[in-house]
Amino acid sequence: MQADVSKVEAATEHRWAKKGPILLSLPSLLALSLTPAYAASSSIEQVTIYQGLASVTRVLPVKGNGEQTLVFSCLSPYIDKDSVSVQAVTGVNLGEVSIETLSGKQAAQCQYEGDANVQSQQAALAKINAELEAANLAKAYLQNLTKVSQISTEGTVANNARDIETQAASINKRIWDIKQRQARAQATLNQSMAGSSTSTQNRVTQVSVRTASRKPAAVKLHYQVRGAGWQPTYQARLNTDTEQLSITASAIIAQQTGENWQNVAVVLSSVNPNQRTTGQLPNVARLSLYEKEPASRARVASSMMEPSSIVVSERSSDDREASAPTMAPLPSFSVSRQNKNGIIEYRLPQRVSLPSDGRHVRTVIDEQSGRSKLWIRSTPSVEQTAYWYASAPFLTPAWVDGALQLYRDDNYIGQARYQYQTLKEQGIGFGVDPNTLIKQITDEDKQGDKGAFNRKQTLNSTEAYQLTNQHSRTRRLQVLSSEPISRDDSIKVTTVHTPPVTERDWNDNTGMVAWEFDLPSKQSKVIRSTTQISYPADKKLRTN
Repeated sequence: MQADVSKVEAATEHRWAKKGPILLSLPSLLALSLTPAYAASSSIEQVTIYQGLASVTRVLPVKGNGEQTLVFSCLSPYIDKDSVSVQAVTGVNLGEVSIETLSGKQAAQCQYEGDANVQSQQAALAKINAELEAANLAKAYLQNLTKVSQISTEGTVANNARDIETQAASINKRIWDIKQRQARAQATLNQSMAGSSTSTQNRVTQVSVRTASRKPAAVKLHYQVRGAGWQPTYQARLNTDTEQLSITASAIIAQQTGENWQNVAVVLSSVNPNQRTTGQLPNVARLSLYEKEPASRARVASSMMEPSSIVVSERSSDDREASAPTMAPLPSFSVSRQNKNGIIEYRLPQRVSLPSDGRHVRTVIDEQSGRSKLWIRSTPSVEQTAYWYASAPFLTPAWVDGALQLYRDDNYIGQARYQYQTLKEQGIGFGVDPNTLIKQITDEDKQGDKGAFNRKQTLNSTEAYQLTNQHSRTRRLQVLSSEPISRDDSIKVTTVHTPPVTERDWNDNTGMVAWEFDLPSKQSKVIRSTTQISYPADKKLRTN
C-alpha cells in the first residue's frame, strides 16, 4: 500500500516538473464536496383512532446485514411506554428495546418534522450549505497550490499564477453569491417556522431497537398515544312530501399527540378504551335489626345530557356525471366497515393528513336512505304543540351515539342526539308542525263530598282537547296522555277515554296511553279523558 502511494506521489512530482501544477476546472473543484449522510426515518403504516387514544404502527427498514441499532426518533412525548412492542419479519433477530425521552436541542430538531413547507425550506438551505462547503473546499485547494515546490521556468510560473488568480477570483465571487442566497434562504426558513401550524414540543420520545439480520428487511413499532380521538356526527334529511329520509354519518377526527401524521392510513374504531373491561359482582344483602325511625325521602335529581358540538357541513356529489371511456376512474371515498363481534371498524379508503394542532378533519363514513313513516305527535297535557316525527327502518346499533343535525324540507331545524334505542322506539323528531292546531276545551277538577258518615272521598277530573289539521292533505296524528297509577290497594282509579285509546302502556311505559288516527285536511277531532279517584276519607292523597 505504501509503495503504491509513493508511486502516485512520484508520478505527480514528475508531472509538476514537466507541465507545472495540475489545475482543476471550477466544476471539478466543486465536485469535491462531501456527500451528506441522512439517517433513515420511520414511516407510519397505519393509525387506529379510538376515543381519546390512538394506536400507531411505524415501519423502519433494516439495511445491510449484521448487527445494528434502529432508532425510531421524533415520537410523541405522550406515548404509553407499557404499550410499546416491536415486530420483525422472519430472519431478523431482535434484541433489547430502549425507550428514552429527549428534550432541548433533540426535541427542537423534531419540531417541524411534519411541516411540508418547513421541510422544503430546510432542504433548500441544506443544498446551499453543501454548495458553500464545496466552494470553500475549492478555495482551500487553490491556496494549497501556492505552497507546492518551486517551478524553474518563469513563463510557466507566470501562466500558472494568472490561472490561479482567475479561478480564485471566480471562487471568491461564487462564495459571496452563495452566502447571499444562504442568508435569504435562512430568512425564508425563519419566516416559515414562525408561521408554521406545527405544535411545539419540549420533549420527544425515542425508541432504539437492537437487531441482527443477514439481508435487508423491516421492523415494525407499535405503540399507543394519548391526545387523539374521533366523534361521530349525523345529518338527517326529511322530505315531508315524498316521505323520504336520508341519514349521513360522518366522523370528525382531531389529534394533538405531538406527532404530525402525514398521508397515513386511518382506521376508526367504535371501542372506548376508557370503558370497564369486567362486569360487576352481585351485592350480598346482610340483614340486621334496628330501632324504627321515620323514613326520609330524597328527591331524584334529573340527569343532565352532555352538550355536543354542532358541526354543520354538506358533502355535494353529482352522480349523473359520466366519465369518458379514455379517462381513468375517479377514486372512491366509500368507507369500508367491519363488525368484529360488536366492535365496528371504519377503514378510510384514502390516506389522510392529520397535523398535531387540533384541527378537525371530517369524512363521511356511512350513508343510509329510504322511505319513512311520518306522523305528527302531541302531548297536549304538557304543551299544546305538535311535532313532526319519522321512523327510519335502516337505523343501526352499529352507529356510535353522537350529535344529530336535523333538516326538514331542506331547512336546518336544530339538533338532537343519535341514540339508537331511543330513536328506534320513539322515532326521530323533526321540529314543530305549525299546521296542527291544538285547543284545550275543558280542564275540570271536582272534589267529592266528605261527611261524618262518608268513609270515602272522590276526586273527578276531565281533560279535553281539540286537534285541527290545517295541512292540505290527510295526516297521521299520535296523541299521548297518561292515567294515574295506584300504589295503594285502598286507592281506586277509573279512567275513561273518548274515543278509546289505541295503545296502553305506550312503549312499555306504565300509565302512558296513546291515540293514533288519520285526520283529514281542514278537519278537527276532540279527545277526552275522565278520571275518578277514590280513597279513604281520613287520608290525604299524594301524587308521585
